[in-house]
Amino acid sequence: MPLSWSRQHMIRDLIESTPAPGDRADVCIVGAGAAGILLAVELARHGRRVVMLEGGGEDIEQASQDTYRSEIAGLRHHGIHDGRFRAIGGSTTRWGGQILEFDAIDFEQRPWVEGSGWPISKRELAPYYQRAIELEGLASASLEDATVWRELGLAQPVFSNLDTFLTRWCPETNFSNLHASTLRNHPLVTVWLHANAVSPIVEGTHVRSVRCRTLEGKETTFRADRFVWCMRGIESPRFFLQPELAQMPWQRNALLGRHFQDHVVWHTWLDVTNRRKFLDVFGNVFSRGYKYQPKIRLSRSLQQRYRTLNVAAQISFESESGEIQTQIKTTAKKLLRGRVGDVTGGEIGRLVRHAPLLARQSWSYAVARRAYVPPDARIGLQIQCEQSPRADSAIRLSDSRDRLGLCRTRLDWRISDHEVDTIRAFAKVAQDSLAGIARVSDPSLSEAPDDSIRATCDDMNHHMGGMRMSSSARDGIVDLDLKLHGMDNGYVCSGAVFPTSSFSNPTHTVLALAVRLAEHIGRR
Repeated sequence: MPLSWSRQHMIRDLIESTPAPGDRADVCIVGAGAAGILLAVELARHGRRVVMLEGGGEDIEQASQDTYRSEIAGLRHHGIHDGRFRAIGGSTTRWGGQILEFDAIDFEQRPWVEGSGWPISKRELAPYYQRAIELEGLASASLEDATVWRELGLAQPVFSNLDTFLTRWCPETNFSNLHASTLRNHPLVTVWLHANAVSPIVEGTHVRSVRCRTLEGKETTFRADRFVWCMRGIESPRFFLQPELAQMPWQRNALLGRHFQDHVVWHTWLDVTNRRKFLDVFGNVFSRGYKYQPKIRLSRSLQQRYRTLNVAAQISFESESGEIQTQIKTTAKKLLRGRVGDVTGGEIGRLVRHAPLLARQSWSYAVARRAYVPPDARIGLQIQCEQSPRADSAIRLSDSRDRLGLCRTRLDWRISDHEVDTIRAFAKVAQDSLAGIARVSDPSLSEAPDDSIRATCDDMNHHMGGMRMSSSARDGIVDLDLKLHGMDNGYVCSGAVFPTSSFSNPTHTVLALAVRLAEHIGRR
């Protein structure tokens, strides 16, 4: 049952009330999505008084979503409209909850990847990855892949030139539910709904307050000692690019908004020649209440030899009963979690009509500890490629404005030859390495023109770059502590600060950075 946020003591609505004139927080967090929520939890643990500003409400509202309506100047990009959600919990209200670290090579300067190299190493981020795992509800999950395979009674799969690995999935994907106790009851945390940040109020190098506005035009300001913008990878550059902020230090750097990256996806079908062995390797795993998904990535040595970007693939299963499977699985989860009141009569009827399918799913889950794959399922290879950070792939502003008075986004997304060449290389290696259990159905990728490959690629709703982290103000927008270059007390914590994008889902790395930032602020 959805939480009635507006009725909770620490959850307030700017439409209905206004902060007291003397209110001042230690830290103001703009955005109550994954990063904002975890940052608030950690800052409260450090004894800091936090105010969170969320532009949306307790649920997705069409009027709020309209502020995301954008122009497309480059390649088509579905995620700019389909992958952003303005509500408490942000995109965690709709995501799958997949968790994976970046690889060590993603942080390194690679001579064959222009613009690569983070100003911090993976080793420096390691303890914060570990703390993020706990805050994501995965503290009891098996963190070593070998342990999961051993529990299944199987050896970890080995392929030539491809590394196998498992991703972990959050049992509770909506972070506003996962951390509801802190958001509702912690005396140091206050959340304001419908508080759309429209501009910072700056004196010299110091942010004094942030001006917020409802869609109806009500306006107020929030004061704090420090401000952190947790607005995801597209909204962060959009906010700081606004023409009214033209004299601010960050707009002196022409890199603001540039190097926008997503993950490039290319899909093909597989002809599986040894179904049982294939499913042993690639069927989703369910062990001790946690989901693990097997994937494959190009080995580090081949990335160096072929001068590719980082790239991986997951296996897709599509069948006529797929939608029904998903529906009855969702209903079963509600019942298992005691949410009987959320189950409709139609859902119960569907369970009864498809009882044999439910039985097969249940046996596979409870006994085999693997996802059920129907015999008629088509099996695909979904390649997920890192993007080369290109300056011409950029977030810019439209001439039109939204109801808040902010210029809308104009996205110019580009896919370079480097991504196309990497996808080609991976498909060829997969064809060779998977021989014996599967064949790539369409091996003609090597002869296909670059533009035809680009036309069949898609994005993954993973928005990164535009405010890259750097040691110097010349090379980026935020410093190693995520503080805006040239400012004393303004920070950005989102995928926008990533210098490079890996192939990995970005949320876990954003959350590790949030934990690290909370420690930094908590010590000051």
